[in-house]
Amino acid sequence: MEDGKNKTVLITGFSSGIGKALSHQFARDGFDIIGVARDKSKMEATTKELQQQYGIEVQIIQKDLAQDGAAKEVYEEAKAFGKPIHILVNDAGVGQHGKFVDIPYERYAHLIHLNIISLTHLTRLFLKDMVERDHGKVLNLGSVAGFQPGPLLAVYHATKAYVVSLSEALATELEEMESKVTVTCLCPGPTDTDFFTRADMEETNVVHHKDKLMMPPEEVAEGAYKALMDGERIFIPGTMNKISTFIRRVIPKSTQSKTQMKYYEHHED
Repeated sequence: MEDGKNKTVLITGFSSGIGKALSHQFARDGFDIIGVARDKSKMEATTKELQQQYGIEVQIIQKDLAQDGAAKEVYEEAKAFGKPIHILVNDAGVGQHGKFVDIPYERYAHLIHLNIISLTHLTRLFLKDMVERDHGKVLNLGSVAGFQPGPLLAVYHATKAYVVSLSEALATELEEMESKVTVTCLCPGPTDTDFFTRADMEETNVVHHKDKLMMPPEEVAEGAYKALMDGERIFIPGTMNKISTFIRRVIPKSTQSKTQMKYYEHHED
């Protein structure tokens, strides 16, 4: 396991959910943290919590990564702190529930910018520095959604397919370069965070059965942290998520789509 003393990790989506849980994992091993999120008050609360528990240094960057140019601004502001970024965690992301034709395009543009464009730009900027130093790690937040189509959450699933594909491709490129830099893609199943509220999914079957289907973010983060440090390419937390992902490789896409859609339909008592 890598010692985080005198090393810095930059985490987007830092103030809640899996991002916050990952912050605790890094802080326990002594990493200093640069946290990026939109909500300043939540970031300040998380900063205070981490500093009190672990005595590490935490700096924050308030930024909406769905906006044009935000990724470059984060990179430049992080550089201004005067610390090399040893690990980049691209955790920030959002979904949107509903039939594709019923959702305003602007909502999808926001989602694609956050889930794909900013993630790609941040990875390109920080990964180049890591390759030049021949040291560093990137953790991208994918999803089991990236392995199958998702009616009623169609664009979200498509963005996660992109993240999975990009991460695996970069891992291969780095390996062929004989670089010590690694890229890991975390692919959780349903996780008990505010994702479902923000995606307008509170009345769906997946939320109704959260006790059976959802993992706590702390458990997801613990496994993801170890996988990142071990240089794994893909990490799928949870036995059932691993099994379901494997099974979907051998069943027709149309069957996958219909099965997945049932999770996203509104629950009927």
